[in-house]
Amino acid sequence: MTAARPARFVAQAVETSAARAAPAGICPEALALLAGYRLPDRTVAALRRMVTLRQLAAARVMVGADNCSGDLARALLAATPASQRADDPRGRQSDRHRARLLSGMEKGLTHVQETVRARTPSYHDDLYCLALAASFVRGWMRDDVVAAWLQSHAPGAAATLGQLVSASETATAPKRRMKLPYASAAQPAYRKRR
Repeated sequence: MTAARPARFVAQAVETSAARAAPAGICPEALALLAGYRLPDRTVAALRRMVTLRQLAAARVMVGADNCSGDLARALLAATPASQRADDPRGRQSDRHRARLLSGMEKGLTHVQETVRARTPSYHDDLYCLALAASFVRGWMRDDVVAAWLQSHAPGAAATLGQLVSASETATAPKRRMKLPYASAAQPAYRKRR
């Protein structure tokens, strides 16, 4: 038989599980962004020291970097201007020079994340087009008639295309040739190095 637990113990267990599920002092929008991440205590403490809008901005940076560590959260807190801190900004503000440097790093990280977000949808299409173009260039440069015509009419372009073909054929992974999906079947994809 199981013994009945006192109501006080049940209430404490419910409070503990609720506190773990949704840390107090963090806005719901930031928590929604951070859903699925395990938030260390230092991260939660740093976020609590920020106002709501700053919490949301910090959560976006952490999710974009796929890093919810306490170190990143504390760096974001140190980069937070005094007007966006929830704690006493006069006694808790970091050195102004370091806060300015960290703020610049945060802006750079945000810019990189926005650039990646903007370029990600077309990445696979661009990669496919590059592979297709490389296969055409390789075919042209292997054709003696096309190579001779290019050499006589546009020697600069012929040299550039020759370098591209050479670079694509010698693209290496550590200690071996890279297998290109568009390499012709007549030419072996792997060659031994001497």
